[in-house]
Amino acid sequence: MLSNTPSVDDPSATSGSVDATTGKLTEFLDRLACVAKAQTMDSLAAADLTFSQMRVMFALGAHGDGAESMSLNEIADHINLSLAAAGRTVDKLVGAGLVHRREDATDRRVKRVSLTAEGSDVITSHVSIHRELLRTFVAGLPEPLQVDLGAAMAAIVDNDVDYFAGLHGEEMPDAAARPFQDNTQKVTS
Repeated sequence: MLSNTPSVDDPSATSGSVDATTGKLTEFLDRLACVAKAQTMDSLAAADLTFSQMRVMFALGAHGDGAESMSLNEIADHINLSLAAAGRTVDKLVGAGLVHRREDATDRRVKRVSLTAEGSDVITSHVSIHRELLRTFVAGLPEPLQVDLGAAMAAIVDNDVDYFAGLHGEEMPDAAARPFQDNTQKVTS
């Protein structure tokens, strides 16, 4: 495990505590990442892409539906590469036909980059691999665990409160002040 969270055997990590829950979530994500790693590497190898090239493509894919574009500076900032390294990476992606690069309509000094249809297909394929991995995992759980997991996830993502706020520097509301709406459905046997 790559985490500094207490071990599940650590008596200081009581059930239901932040540390215990963090430990279990980390353990779950680490195990899921290990299973996904082989498929991810196979996908990258099949597409003949480097990790940096894939990061650029995912940044572009997350930015819009492929019709929108990012400047080279925005790409470099988004994926933590130097402007020169981002430029070289984009050059290779342009050569592979996965992204378009053109001058900005209002400032010719700015280069705009967007995914091509083929680039969008690569991203869609990669996301599909991960979605199918998750689907297979959930399908392998006993039905009561499927229901409980779905209810726990729904309570986090379908709530009026953005529980992800604060992870990127935004101010996070006090945990005690956040309303909790119980969306769980009890399984009856």
